[in-house]
Amino acid sequence: MDELLEVFAIKDAFHEFSCSDLCNASLALLRAMGYPVKSHSYSGNQKIENFIYFTVQNKSLYNRQEMMYLNHIVTASFLCELRYSDLIDNNESSDDTIVFLAIEINSSKKDRSEDSYYISQILSKTYKGFVVLIIKNADNIMFCTYIEDQAVFMSEWFSINSTCMDLFPLCAVAYPYISGVRTVKDFYYELAYGFSRDYIRYPESYEFAAYQALQYIEFYTADSFISKQRLKEIAGQNHNYYKEKYGYDFVNPDKSFTILLEEDDEWTLLESDDSVFPEEEMEDAGVSYYHEGADDEDDIQQIDFSRIDDETLNDPVKLLRWLERRDRIASPE
Repeated sequence: MDELLEVFAIKDAFHEFSCSDLCNASLALLRAMGYPVKSHSYSGNQKIENFIYFTVQNKSLYNRQEMMYLNHIVTASFLCELRYSDLIDNNESSDDTIVFLAIEINSSKKDRSEDSYYISQILSKTYKGFVVLIIKNADNIMFCTYIEDQAVFMSEWFSINSTCMDLFPLCAVAYPYISGVRTVKDFYYELAYGFSRDYIRYPESYEFAAYQALQYIEFYTADSFISKQRLKEIAGQNHNYYKEKYGYDFVNPDKSFTILLEEDDEWTLLESDDSVFPEEEMEDAGVSYYHEGADDEDDIQQIDFSRIDDETLNDPVKLLRWLERRDRIASPE
């Protein structure tokens, strides 16, 4: 009976996405699912630039590929951060937290799952806690999270006009139904696995396809009811079952995709390319480009660093002062 009441509450919360802003509608959904969400003063529905550079806990750098996916985000909102005391009913404590964020993406229906897949990886580095996203695309909602070094866990896309029957799977990850856990990490895993699609929870494998074909193999060896060719076709259908079921919503991860981590920041600063910014934006900021041939080679001064001690070379402030002194000595009175 309680589950029936909750699914009605979730259905009402989904209706909020059609008549309210993303932040408030997402908070209403979490409350309908029983999560102890408290009001906060954070500004919601921000542009992604303001969100990642001013709002998030971890201020990070982003490479070109990451920015390409982040640019699909129309608005982003911090919803809440739930701690041990909010999730586990005992007297122990922990520094782990679960952070809920809400984003709206402008991706096409064909690309929405793939974009969400990579965006969840990127935004996972913005907070120290476990980051769970509520993603809106057109009139559809999805839960998504990235478990580090494992996989991205995505729910189905739920229409904001879903029936109660469609929304029953979300009752499984409502706060009252995640029980028997002792840590925030365990709670997070139960949440992630609970809302995930079947092909993420049960990855396809050769062994799985073979197991599915076992019943037909028994028929074949016993009474020859099925040919070897048909057996191969059945195995192939089993192996591609989820790809055919989800179509363009099935995501094949791009193994070349990488997240820029904190330890990579120094490398990025050394290797950064100004061409990622439009030239007119750089001019507006008062930065001028050097174009080949703009200055005569005679005007380019070669600096002899061999006379500078290592301490000065390793200290940018001391090096700047050394260059200023050198310019004063070299310039005519």
